[in-house]
Amino acid sequence: MKNYTKILIPLVAWLLAALPLQATKYAGDIFAISPGVLSTAMGGTGLTYRDSYAAGWWNPALLAGEPDAGLELMHSQHFEGLLKQNQLSLIFGSETRSSLTVNHLMIDKIKLTRLENPTNSLSNENRPIVWKTVSNQDLILSMGLARQLRENLFLGLSPKLAYRSLAQNSGYAFGADLGLLWQSSEKVSLAANLRDFFSTQVLWENGTHELVVPNLDLEIGYNWKLFHKLPAHLALRSELQATETEATLSSKAISADLHAGLVLQALPNLRLLTGYDADAITAGLGINYQRFGLNYAFRNGSQDDLGYSQRISASYKW
Repeated sequence: MKNYTKILIPLVAWLLAALPLQATKYAGDIFAISPGVLSTAMGGTGLTYRDSYAAGWWNPALLAGEPDAGLELMHSQHFEGLLKQNQLSLIFGSETRSSLTVNHLMIDKIKLTRLENPTNSLSNENRPIVWKTVSNQDLILSMGLARQLRENLFLGLSPKLAYRSLAQNSGYAFGADLGLLWQSSEKVSLAANLRDFFSTQVLWENGTHELVVPNLDLEIGYNWKLFHKLPAHLALRSELQATETEATLSSKAISADLHAGLVLQALPNLRLLTGYDADAITAGLGINYQRFGLNYAFRNGSQDDLGYSQRISASYKW
């Protein structure tokens, strides 16, 4: 452990010192829409919850705990159908676990307008007309790797690549997340995920580029048995950003969104989930039959009036 510590501490200190002071505020939105159904139903928590095929995205350190290998296919509609999301999550490996997440986001039939006569100025005789419909699409690939540092301490790394096609512009993004999990006891676990820790960059084909604002996720998870027989997991998560944003807690130097989630194994093949996601209530359920699973999550409309979202997925484990 001493050898790992001698390497890890200076590395993390250097990475934090190298974070950019001038990052593009909304450049990281491409990575902000998370994969997975169970974590969504649990209020956007998941850094301490292993029983999700998207665990490698939430916290790659979870993979060192050898979660079940398998795959999950998900379809989601956000903002009452405006944004569509399709995702594949895969956990594989025998002696050590790795993960692969493919996340596809799309907004279709966006109308572009121009003047009837582009050479003249706007007037009653020269009005805007729809001349073309386009779509915005993002394709994100994320790989999860992990290793055990000591009996109760795990470290994970999640490199990621993305392709963006926005209207008539396209570009590429690359970055990585660094996850940590500490199993302090059989019931309590603490987790952290430093997202975009070496300044994820978005490179556009027109020559411009953007820097993604790094953020730090912290979560505490607690496992117990309700009524002494029903397994339950409670998670509390704080999403910290070194910038002023519209968040649950905000200041000029830092902002934080708060999340809480609960999952209850009501029956051997049935999980009930609920949570609080920054400014919205979430709920869902998971049904398992032998190696197959079916999951559903619902997030109600938040204060931004962008509407509700729904997610459904099918899974298979081996």
